[in-house]
Amino acid sequence: MSETPPPKSTVRQWTWRIVRVVVTVLAFAWVLSRVSLDALGAAFLRVSWLTFVLAIAVTMINMGVGTLRWRALLSAYGAPKLPPFKLLYRLYLIGFFYNVWLPGGVGGDVVRGIASRAAFGPAGATSGVAVVFVERVLGLVGLLLIVGTSSILHPIQGVDGVLMWSAIGIAAGAGAVIAIALGRQFAGRAPGPIARILAGLPEISRPAPFVFALGLSLITQSLVALTGHVFVAALHPELPLVTSFAIVPLAMSTSYLPITAGGAGAREAAFQELYSHVGVSFEDATAASLMLASLYYLIGALGGLLRIPPSDEPAPGATTPPST
Repeated sequence: MSETPPPKSTVRQWTWRIVRVVVTVLAFAWVLSRVSLDALGAAFLRVSWLTFVLAIAVTMINMGVGTLRWRALLSAYGAPKLPPFKLLYRLYLIGFFYNVWLPGGVGGDVVRGIASRAAFGPAGATSGVAVVFVERVLGLVGLLLIVGTSSILHPIQGVDGVLMWSAIGIAAGAGAVIAIALGRQFAGRAPGPIARILAGLPEISRPAPFVFALGLSLITQSLVALTGHVFVAALHPELPLVTSFAIVPLAMSTSYLPITAGGAGAREAAFQELYSHVGVSFEDATAASLMLASLYYLIGALGGLLRIPPSDEPAPGATTPPST
């Protein structure tokens, strides 16, 4: 009796995962080929444990700001019941675990969207996932706004085209948000399965919380830049903070590239190349990038220890957003 071949979608998924692993390994091999391993090890030893503690504190605060942004978006999209901040913060940590530790980099977003679906009622899974997607898009827009502004106020010699690509990325992000906002209007013209998805998309009913969420994206990306600067400044204290605001968000944008696992390898290459323009050695830049990545893996592991609450748990203590 012959075995049933696996579905084509499963084959494609595994093929894509293998490609990403291969590309990530090749990227790391190229990054390490450019450094002296002895000098890289020495760079790690020059960073004190207090530096790492400070970076952890900044990142945990940043996740709180991200949680506040998520809650503001739930309000903006008209969620009837807003889950308490404490619950959303826990879900944020859990989602961070899935994004950092599992292939794909977006599994945690799906987990957060489904786990928070009770905010939109019994059939709110599509709305919950859509809101989390918009939150990620706003994060990218905030990152590109900082990158574009920094390229104007503090241009890095030898790094060109940043403003143009930032503008293209911001336009694409705005298009994605608009597409979700208009999704319901096209539900009647779409085929069955797609129509059901479009009909479940949320609409912006409160613009003020949406604008607030966009502002919070600038804060979250600024704190990411600050976290990266903490490690770089431990190795090069003479570098001003504004330099890291121009470099770190640009380097961290590699996490949005689907070809590597969470930007691994590509992020280190970006740190090497960008910081080399301001006199930082490849070894020091690589050490700073790897310490930043290890920080995220550590906090992600913390999220992996937490329990995903039952879908009906957001209701107790939930608040009804005020009308605007």
